[in-house]
Amino acid sequence: MTSKFIPALIRLGFASAVLAVIKPAQAEDRFHELKHSRIAEIETMLPEQPAGFGRPCRDRGFWSEARTRVITGNAVSDAEKLLGREFPAWSDDLYLEFSRDGTRPPGEKMLRERQAWLYPLVVAECLEDQGRFLPLINKVLREYASEPTWTLPAHDANLDNFKRKAYSVDLRSSAFGAELAQAIYLLGDRLNPSLRQQVTAAIEERLFAPIRHSLITGKGTYWLGSQSSPVQNNWNAVCLAGVVSAARTVLPDRHDRAVFIAAGEHYSANFINGFRADGYCDEGAGYWAYGFGNYAILREVMADATHGRIDLFANPKIRNIALYGERIQLLGHTAPPFADCRFGTKADMDLINYCQRVLETGGSGKDQPPKLGREKLAAQFLTVTPFAAPQANSVSSNETVGLRSFFDQAGLLVCRPTSGASCRISTAIKAGGNGSHSHNDIGSFVVASSGEVLVGDPGGPHAYNNKTFGPERYTYKILNSFGHPVPVVAGRLQRDATKVHPKVLETHFTDAQDDISMDLKPAYDVPALEKLIRVMRYSRSGAGAVEIEDKVEFTQPMSFELALPTLGTVKELDARTFEFALNGESLTAEVETPDGFEITSDRIEELGAPPFTRLGLKLRKPVTTATVKVTFRPQPK
Repeated sequence: MTSKFIPALIRLGFASAVLAVIKPAQAEDRFHELKHSRIAEIETMLPEQPAGFGRPCRDRGFWSEARTRVITGNAVSDAEKLLGREFPAWSDDLYLEFSRDGTRPPGEKMLRERQAWLYPLVVAECLEDQGRFLPLINKVLREYASEPTWTLPAHDANLDNFKRKAYSVDLRSSAFGAELAQAIYLLGDRLNPSLRQQVTAAIEERLFAPIRHSLITGKGTYWLGSQSSPVQNNWNAVCLAGVVSAARTVLPDRHDRAVFIAAGEHYSANFINGFRADGYCDEGAGYWAYGFGNYAILREVMADATHGRIDLFANPKIRNIALYGERIQLLGHTAPPFADCRFGTKADMDLINYCQRVLETGGSGKDQPPKLGREKLAAQFLTVTPFAAPQANSVSSNETVGLRSFFDQAGLLVCRPTSGASCRISTAIKAGGNGSHSHNDIGSFVVASSGEVLVGDPGGPHAYNNKTFGPERYTYKILNSFGHPVPVVAGRLQRDATKVHPKVLETHFTDAQDDISMDLKPAYDVPALEKLIRVMRYSRSGAGAVEIEDKVEFTQPMSFELALPTLGTVKELDARTFEFALNGESLTAEVETPDGFEITSDRIEELGAPPFTRLGLKLRKPVTTATVKVTFRPQPK
């Protein structure tokens, strides 16, 4: 263990815990899981001095290049607007609002407004190199370094960070630390040495020291996980990307940098192991862009630091994960809003293009410059930095999206029209849960016309609070099955979807039609329920059609209700036909039931998500057996 590790840990009160596990035995005992031999090997790959992406301000050739000025866009004009303005004040009251009543937006908004000044000021100064923005940069950096904490209020439940008792690394502090590290790298000798030292010391105290403690003891940083208890969600990739980026950018000791890069290599495997073999992202399309996007940034950081000798994309499992962004799309790059995915989310084309280029999977991305972490200092300059070499063992292929994507392990099917055909309708349906961001939505589906989702899963939420990841999570209709297009069976909603394994019974795929059937019975705790099979049939003929059919059997008469949520408008055309419309697109839904149905309408607005209407269709009387079918067809334009 290098001598520089101890002072930072002592300052945080970790010394006794750390010293208790440091033995003069084998070098491998210095870290909980990292191997000294691998750290030493990585150390030989690293340059003598730390560096970030791009070039420091003093390199006028780099900052005068046309491509540098293109990617930095309106940075100078944006920075000029900040001159003479009052820097947003830090507010204890706003930060503490979450600890008082569980409200997240006010404190997070305050942090975002303060952080937003960093990017334009630093880039503008580097572009001009006239010192015009330096006084304000100095003020802003001092403000950042003196903030009580960089951690989000929701991730500081005991206020240990806010009270400066002990710092922990979260999604925001790791990313912000990387931004500050990149800022002082770019500014270089234009920055006052004492201010540089102040910012570096803050990064050391708030990022590096807590992580060193965890690497040595195996305790204190939840998202690293361990071999026995791996953390496989987006926290792992996001926090590692920030911490490793900051470490390789500012830590002067090469061995020290090697420790953090070894940690990135070792622990990021937990994130990848959280994906199914078919590449499906349980957390949803938005979190794929966030989590896997940060994994791609981590890949770039480590490849750049080691001259390509470490490539996180060399794992063969990466290929299917990278293709998820293409495969999950409906028409118009729209993603079905399953799991914690906001309605209207589009596939992240920058990340998709990056994956196409690196893995040589075909598509337009193979000829596009990489774009990751837009509006971030720590990744913006990937576009003008030598691009890390593609995976050495990749095989050139043309893995286009095609007519359908079937994630067999997740039980999720996405169906699309034939290119150039008159069919405008696309659909997706799922048989399984969603891992750590699960909704209770077994059997949920969406139906879209020309990429506009008109009926089905409403997505969301748009904001979290102190209940959304606790025992009260499923008290929200947008998260439990009431707000999803799934049945209410004998008056009961679905059970916790994370405890239900996908059960796809049969699939049949042709160029003209795709069919899938799934067993929804395990999703309900209803003793009288004998069978509940949902069938989806997708036709590409003409303008296209989607048919959802539920077959239910009970041991005694029970109630049965179907739900059709929409963020658009719904109009009753006749006793069994409805019209759904949104943003100039519309479709009809024709309902077939044994003896008619009763209609209910609920307006749901929760957790910052756009309000949606839940159209409930309840069979008029209890049944022992029933078949309920809804056929969706796009309306002529």
